[in-house]
Amino acid sequence: MSTLYAKVCENILEQIQSGVLKVGDRLPPEAAYATELGVSRSTLRLAFSELEESGVLKRRQRAGTEIISDKPKQRFSMATSDLNELLSLGRDTKFEIQGTRTVETHDVPALNGLKSETGFWLEVSGTRTLAGESEPFSVNRVYVPARFAAIDTLVRQEQKSVFQIIEETFDVTVGRVSQSLRAIGCAAPEANILGLAEGAPALLIEAKLFLTDGRLMEVSLATFHPARFQVNNDVQIR
Repeated sequence: MSTLYAKVCENILEQIQSGVLKVGDRLPPEAAYATELGVSRSTLRLAFSELEESGVLKRRQRAGTEIISDKPKQRFSMATSDLNELLSLGRDTKFEIQGTRTVETHDVPALNGLKSETGFWLEVSGTRTLAGESEPFSVNRVYVPARFAAIDTLVRQEQKSVFQIIEETFDVTVGRVSQSLRAIGCAAPEANILGLAEGAPALLIEAKLFLTDGRLMEVSLATFHPARFQVNNDVQIR
């Protein structure tokens, strides 16, 4: 961190972690606190926004700014310069299965134009968390074509990504990933799990995973808490 508001963030975090400030304390009003720190109110507001986004502070109208955590929440950062890095989300985080069911192609708009041998798909619902944390940062729905639906019992037993279970069970390999990312208003079920308000901004990644022979392996719809997930791209023309 090098900007002035970032230095203010570091200063507040240092005071919290050293015990000068404690969880449950309320910070002084903005005007007074900005004067105390020797910064403008706009700089302090930027710092408060950063710390609120990372789960350290909670601002309430007419109630002030409260310290609610002594450390920022972890944020998963996904770099996407090659296929292995693109799959790091599935390999480096914990996937907890919530349930499975069978759906038809026409039940899910994301499956329009795609084919499963029987017209039915195995839907696997779950959440992702970072190591050492219990609060999920994404809600996932994965759709598996009929040829791989036999993994139904396996996904209930293991905390692995669906594509990893398919690879291990059928001795196949992911050869291509096609995905798109867009901002959405978070639906109520996902919002409740992620700790967001219904309709709050969230990130949706829709991904299609293909085998090395071109066949579809799975379709994934993942809704992410926007403050706990980021995508980094570094592309160079050679």
